[in-house]
Amino acid sequence: MGEAVWEQVQEQCSDVRTVDLLVALPSFNQSSTVGPVVHAIVAGLKSAFGQASILFLNADVGSQDGTPDLVRQTVGDSLPFASIRPNTDGMSGSTFALNRFSYSGMPAREEAFRSVFAVTRRLEAQACIILDPSVRSITAEWVALLAQPILEKGADYVAPVFSRQRYEGSLTNNLIAPLTRALYGKRVACQIGGGYGFSQKLSSFLLENEALWEGDAGRFAIDSWMTTVAVAEGYEVWQACLGSKVQDIKAGAADISTSLAQAVGATFHYMERYQDIWEKQVESQEVPIVGRPVEITMESVPIQVDRMLKGFRQGLRDLLPIWEVILTPDTLAGVLELGLRDDEEFRFPLPLWVQTVYDSAVAYHEKVIHREHLLKSLVPLYLGRTASVVLETKGGGPGMVQDTVEHGCHTFEVMKPYLIDRWRFQ
Repeated sequence: MGEAVWEQVQEQCSDVRTVDLLVALPSFNQSSTVGPVVHAIVAGLKSAFGQASILFLNADVGSQDGTPDLVRQTVGDSLPFASIRPNTDGMSGSTFALNRFSYSGMPAREEAFRSVFAVTRRLEAQACIILDPSVRSITAEWVALLAQPILEKGADYVAPVFSRQRYEGSLTNNLIAPLTRALYGKRVACQIGGGYGFSQKLSSFLLENEALWEGDAGRFAIDSWMTTVAVAEGYEVWQACLGSKVQDIKAGAADISTSLAQAVGATFHYMERYQDIWEKQVESQEVPIVGRPVEITMESVPIQVDRMLKGFRQGLRDLLPIWEVILTPDTLAGVLELGLRDDEEFRFPLPLWVQTVYDSAVAYHEKVIHREHLLKSLVPLYLGRTASVVLETKGGGPGMVQDTVEHGCHTFEVMKPYLIDRWRFQ
C-alpha cells in the first residue's frame, strides 16, 4: 500500500519530499459539505502555520459525486495538494454492505487512514492531522488545536472532545470512555470522528503493526481503537476541545446494534492484546487539554425513554438464554429484577451495569458464544442503562448528566478488581 499511494503523490507533487505538517481528508461522496470544510482548513493553516511546509492530501475511497475534484478546486494554488485513491481491491461485496461500514458510514475508512499514515512516514512529516469532511462545524481553529500540541508540545496523539447536548454520546459516556479509563488509566473522553492529530512516531507505529488491522475490530472500528492503542502503548496523549460537532449522517451509517457491536467489540478485542498492561494499571490520570469547552445552551432532542425500556424488556423476553451464558448468576438476578419495575421507577443501578459490562468482556474473552451474538445482546442492556440515566437526571441542571458520567467512570475504576478476578480465574 505504501508504495502505491506514494507514487500517486509523487505524480502530482514531484517536488514535495518532506513537510512539517500533513493535512488529510478521507472522503466518500461528500461534495455537499466538503467545500466549506476545505475553506476553513486552508484559513486555519494560513493563520497558524504560514511559515510551515505543508501538503494537503485527499484520500478518496471511490466518490461518484466529484468530491476529489471539488477539494482540488477549493484548495487551488494556496497549498501543495495531492489526491490519492487507497487500495480497496477485494473490499467489494459484503464489506461494502451496510453492516460492514464503519459506524461513520464511510466505506474503507480504515484503508484511507492507513494510506495517510503511509504518506506521513514517506514525507517524514512531524505531524499529521486527519479531518472529516462530513462535519459541517469544522472551523479554522481546529487545525491549530489538533496540530500545535504535536509540533510544539511533544504530543503524539490529539483526540477530539466535543461540546454535546444533554444526552448525546451515551454509548461513549456510559460504556466506552469509563471502560477505557478504568483499563488504561487515562481520562480521555473517547469521542469519535471529526478530527485527530498524530505524531510521525505514532503514525508509523500504527502503520507498521499489521496485527492492529486484523479482524472486524481493526477493519471497521478505527475511531475506537486508535485511542486504545495510543494510551495502552504509552504515547503522549492530549485532547482538544473542538466545540460542537454537526455532521451529515450518510446512508450507510450503522444502526445502534451495529455501532455498539463495532465500538464495544473493538474495546474488548484490544483488551486481549493489552492484558498485561491493563491488569497492572491501578488509577487514572488527567491528560493535557487544549482549547476551551463550549457550553451547549439548547436542550437535546426529546429522549424516548419508553422506547428504550421497551427494547430492554424485549431483550428480557428474547435474549435470556444468551444472558444466562454471559452473565454471572448474581448479575443476571439483578437484571431480571429490573423487569418488574414500572417505567417511572425504573433504575438500572450503576454497580450492576459495571458488572454487566465486565461479565460481557470476560465472556467475549472466553468465547462462550459467537462474539457477534454476544455484542448485539448487549444492546437491550445498554438501552436499559441509558433510560435509567435519563430518568435519574431529568429534573437536574445541565451539569447533572456530566456528574453522572464522572461517577460512572469512577465506579468502573473502583470495581476493576471484579474484572481482573473473573478474567484470571474464570
